[in-house]
Amino acid sequence: MFAPAVPGYQREAGNIQSVRCGYTDCYTGSMRRLIPTLILALLVTLPAGARAGDRLLVGGTVVTPDGERPAQVLIHDDLIAEVRPPTTKQAVPAGTEVTDLHGAYVLPGLCDAHLHLTGYGTALEQVDLVGAASWSEVISRARVAAKELPPGAWLVGRGWDQNLWKSKRFPDRAALDEAFPNRPVLLRRVDGHAAVANAQALRLAGIGWNTPDPAGGRILRRTDGEPNGVLVDTAADLAIDVVPQPTQSDIERRILRAARQLLADGFTEVDDPGTKAEELTVIRRLALQGRLPIRVYVLINGDDETLLKSEFRRGPEIGERRMVRVGGVKLYADGALGSRGALLGSDYSDDPGNHGLPVTGVERLRSVIQRASRAGFQVAVHAIGDEAVHRVLDLYQEVGAPVCRRLRHRIEHSQTIRPADVPRFAALGVIASIQPTHCTSDMPWAPQRLGPVRISWAYRWKSLLDAGVRLCGGSDAPVEDPDPRRGLFAAVTRQRPDHTPPGGWNPAERLTPRQALALFTSGAAFAAKAETWSGAIRPGFVADLTVVDRDPLKGGADQMSRMKVLRTIVAGVDRYVFAGGGAR
Repeated sequence: MFAPAVPGYQREAGNIQSVRCGYTDCYTGSMRRLIPTLILALLVTLPAGARAGDRLLVGGTVVTPDGERPAQVLIHDDLIAEVRPPTTKQAVPAGTEVTDLHGAYVLPGLCDAHLHLTGYGTALEQVDLVGAASWSEVISRARVAAKELPPGAWLVGRGWDQNLWKSKRFPDRAALDEAFPNRPVLLRRVDGHAAVANAQALRLAGIGWNTPDPAGGRILRRTDGEPNGVLVDTAADLAIDVVPQPTQSDIERRILRAARQLLADGFTEVDDPGTKAEELTVIRRLALQGRLPIRVYVLINGDDETLLKSEFRRGPEIGERRMVRVGGVKLYADGALGSRGALLGSDYSDDPGNHGLPVTGVERLRSVIQRASRAGFQVAVHAIGDEAVHRVLDLYQEVGAPVCRRLRHRIEHSQTIRPADVPRFAALGVIASIQPTHCTSDMPWAPQRLGPVRISWAYRWKSLLDAGVRLCGGSDAPVEDPDPRRGLFAAVTRQRPDHTPPGGWNPAERLTPRQALALFTSGAAFAAKAETWSGAIRPGFVADLTVVDRDPLKGGADQMSRMKVLRTIVAGVDRYVFAGGGAR
């Protein structure tokens, strides 16, 4: 048994046959926000602990970064038992459930190698500010959302980006104070590295004209010294820390909501960088109860000393086939480019006197990297600016290339890299964890931030590959939409979904379709120390599979952008089945 009867599905001859349900392809950002509500009717799941029996997938084509071929896939329990020629005469084992894929394409289960699981679930519940074209639109959306809240409750949202506005400037809280005189409001920037708070929120956080900038942060001020409401990097934490903390029930609900959406997007696993102690407790409990439907590779929050000590004593948990594996530590070397917090070697071209923020001091980074390495944990450090990347490579060099290679140390984002530092990644065995949609989101304004020389150092994926560097790919959701079609399209074209700019931005750094697919399959598996049992379709590997309606390696980037997920299989069990029919 694989899927219970639910509205929109019917069983025929032992297969799950889909019927039409009026589904609209939600590829654009605004429509995708409707999916969490719609998707409840599209999910086909067993309890996450249910075991699969024997199952045979027929009528499909297996597609991996190495190529594609028509094949049958035999699954026994949670493993791939055999990949057969489509015309095989070999008998089907008794009791095997046969699922006809009707010409669909079977990919290794997709993995988002950098996605904030609880944060994504939280964003699905908060005020969606993504794409707001002005500060007034941000406030309008916030007003609508506030109508659903009780009096005095915090209003929290995320997604605004001043680079989309005509002024290109950070906002001032004045209009926010006028709209919400009696309710605390905290609205985070799209990258999570800045926030704007109204007067009520600033008061509750104890932020005033005489509050000093915290280490690794900045409180933006008016000419009279009064905070204007914008809090950058660690300064935002001053306000975040006074927002009522979610209960374990809240965290569980958000994790499961995020998982449902990710399964519909075709993901079978995510790497969760910066997992907090309370989130890890819930994730582990869900797995123990058999209720976690997607695999999670955890990189714990490196800012929490209590959590670090506890997990270092416990040691990494990265055994094969586990639904939850705890194997790494996430740290921050700097902020984000969009909020001018990324740490550069010299001033921002559009902000003289500012070269960004070292969110975590070098000594703290050195201490945690060395301790984590001794404890056998992978280290993943957020580094966007060229100076931040350079500093992290120096710290990795201190622990040595053999340790970096064995533990698979990573640099998350790896956005701006000096030419001399590109070969250092390969020499040290450091993995570059990239998010292709960051490039296409940032390209309208990144040249102004970096200037004509440094912009050639940015988002240099092909250069890294040519130097022998291992890459893995993700979205950084909720910063970006996790839809893998967006990531694949951006990696191959370096264009927005509307095909601008013509020819792609800095097209020499584009990846091939095979290289792009590898980011989310074999590359992600290697980055999470799972390449011996995951990330490929071969006997003995876990039956984590993503079934789509077309071959992403053929037909160009448009083929990738139109690809529809038909079925997501985790450990041999259908976790999602598209209710609109077979391949087209």
